[in-house]
Amino acid sequence: MMKFKFIILLVSITHFCSAQDWSDPINISNMEGMDNQPDIAVDHNGNFHCVWMHNIEQNYSKVYYSKSIDGGFTWSIPADISLNSEKWVSDPHIVCDTGNNLHVTYDFDVGNYMETMIYYKTFDGINWGEPKIVSENMEGSYRSKITIDKNNRVYIFWYRAGLYGYTYYRYFDNGYWSDIICPFNYYMVVIKPVADSSNDLHCLAAHHGGQINNNKYVYFKYDYASNLWSDTTEISKVTSTGADLDLDDENYPHIAWCQMPPDNATVNDTTMYRYYTGVEWSTPELVVEDPREQQIEIDENGKPNIFDTEKTEVGSMFVHHYNKSGIWEGYIIDESDWYGMSPIVENYNNKLLGVYVKPFLNNTNGEIFFSKSEIITSIDNSLKSTLQINLYPNPFHQDLHICFETGKTERVSIKIYTFQGNLVNKLLNKTMLPGKHEILWNGKDQYGKEVTSGIYLIRLQEGRNVVTRSIILAQ
Repeated sequence: MMKFKFIILLVSITHFCSAQDWSDPINISNMEGMDNQPDIAVDHNGNFHCVWMHNIEQNYSKVYYSKSIDGGFTWSIPADISLNSEKWVSDPHIVCDTGNNLHVTYDFDVGNYMETMIYYKTFDGINWGEPKIVSENMEGSYRSKITIDKNNRVYIFWYRAGLYGYTYYRYFDNGYWSDIICPFNYYMVVIKPVADSSNDLHCLAAHHGGQINNNKYVYFKYDYASNLWSDTTEISKVTSTGADLDLDDENYPHIAWCQMPPDNATVNDTTMYRYYTGVEWSTPELVVEDPREQQIEIDENGKPNIFDTEKTEVGSMFVHHYNKSGIWEGYIIDESDWYGMSPIVENYNNKLLGVYVKPFLNNTNGEIFFSKSEIITSIDNSLKSTLQINLYPNPFHQDLHICFETGKTERVSIKIYTFQGNLVNKLLNKTMLPGKHEILWNGKDQYGKEVTSGIYLIRLQEGRNVVTRSIILAQ
């Protein structure tokens, strides 16, 4: 009887025209030490504002801020806005109101999580205000999130540790703070709140059922007119961290998340995507395997742009995924020697704006980088892939034929990885002329040994373009 080895070939190849290329990375922070957890907002004059955490020493960090008034080409000298002389602060977030005032939240004293509090600061364009403790008398509050509606009502959410671990929030409206509100008696952490054009709130949350490592993503909505919260809708099965939400022009939510496989399953973590049609939720759709740190932005065409970081043999890469004619394709924005890049992406004026982390010097020094991309108006007509791939037979017994076609002279690599990101074999790494090409894979590693049963990743990369494919080795 034949023994089956289920092997996932994850190959990434997409050919974007030049309008889809991301700009060269620009260093925002330029500071010694480790910078992490960036966030970005755009004001109504088109200026970009970025905040991040800057680590100084163990259990001591600050929040820094920089802005760009020329479309991200140059950035101001980073400014310390938390002004703390001790304690660990983290998870800064920023939004902008219609008067171009900035609103920032962050978690304070994270090193002592039972004493952590949520702080809030504002910037009027000239001066930063004094910090306000939002989670008053609620020590152990962290994982803050902030959003703002069309009427400039600022909502701040947080999670409070302890016996129950509920989500709380309060809002700032017309100069006054609301009481602290607990919308659900559930074990829940808000991941992303978004206000729509009617001032309703759409929230994505991790519902952990009393077990913090047993998360399911859920969606719920706040109706501004009635001041009522909807019931929760389950979006995913038990999963790991990494999720984001955005709205389309009809105020329908779109969600991307990292789906963790069941225990002992012979499948890998995946980036999944689903959306609300106005009547029901779509069937979850697989975008790519072996990801983390998901982001989603709905562009002016109503198309989903999904971002994540994916493992390589030396670190990770920040990838932009776009669905063209029913096929998810990827473009590598940047690569890092570290295991994660903490990307945040925003959509503004027909541009996608990304901020992320790139560590250096054995991960002891990390900088915040910025890159942007124009959104193609007619994506299906503009993105004509010149690289095509065909795998056969599938399933295969001895040799897999990997046939591909390139449209220009470009370096092409084909590599096989374990799902942990360890390199198994390099099948190809050379400059290829335009035309049709074929190579074989015999199911062996770089030392000539047969691979064991399980999940593997194969990446086919041409320049910065990537595609994923799956095959079955039957032996």
